[in-house]
Amino acid sequence: MLYDPQTGGCAQQVCWLPLDQIMPRTSQPFDQEDAASMAQLCQSIRRDGLIRPITVQCMPDGRFMVVSGNRRLMACRMLGMTHMDAVVLPGVAMDESVAKTVESLLNHRMHYLDEAKTMAQLMQTGAMTREDLARQLGLTSATVREKLRLADLDEGLRILIMEEGLPERTAHALLGLPDHRARMAIALQAAREHLGARDVELLISAAQSRLPVPPIPGGRTITLMRDHRLYLNAIRAIAAQMKEAGIAAQLSERTLPDAIEVTLRLPTRRRRSEQRPYQGCEAASASGR
Repeated sequence: MLYDPQTGGCAQQVCWLPLDQIMPRTSQPFDQEDAASMAQLCQSIRRDGLIRPITVQCMPDGRFMVVSGNRRLMACRMLGMTHMDAVVLPGVAMDESVAKTVESLLNHRMHYLDEAKTMAQLMQTGAMTREDLARQLGLTSATVREKLRLADLDEGLRILIMEEGLPERTAHALLGLPDHRARMAIALQAAREHLGARDVELLISAAQSRLPVPPIPGGRTITLMRDHRLYLNAIRAIAAQMKEAGIAAQLSERTLPDAIEVTLRLPTRRRRSEQRPYQGCEAASASGR
């Protein structure tokens, strides 16, 4: 659809814009040293076409300023194209700092937790809505909502995740636990034992199963979890908690042809008959005779 400057006919839709009316952002000029990656981008557009349209704002003089997609604009110009797909945003041109932030999000220049925090800040300041973010980042509204949930992780857990390089799937899984200490404990275990995201999800499922659930009046609870790894991880976690509490728990596992044998040894207090009598008590008894 061609853009109608009189009516803004395709605002917020993909429009077919002439390249000579689109201006790149001056804050991010094309870097000549990036010629190799630009050549790859040109080759990709020549072979597959422009898969993702750029985003522009309509300027007062009728031309368009790039909000996101400077490199794609330059690549299309290098290929000699005359028109390209672009999403025209309505209203006043986007603030330069917001435009830079959107470009950074598009190019994945941040850690995924920083992306979530940045997206949340854009919404809190009123610079963009969730729908704006979804449209400009090429994501669904539901995906943006899930990413925004990561902004709720507390700072200590954020630092641990980033320093240990835990993947985004693991961070999302940790949100399944309401308690901060439980999240931190499982994150530490995942980092210490180099657990994959699936193993972390099993640990979290086991932890969730131990959370108190109000009984249904007159009902009966049926356990539907049949994966033995879930219970095995739960036993390991319990043994680890015992050790942290000062109990010298010893957990051993043995793989058999058709089973896994798990042994948990716990120290017990010595029987009263084996305990050495307290001399002070004897002295007190003798003196009371």
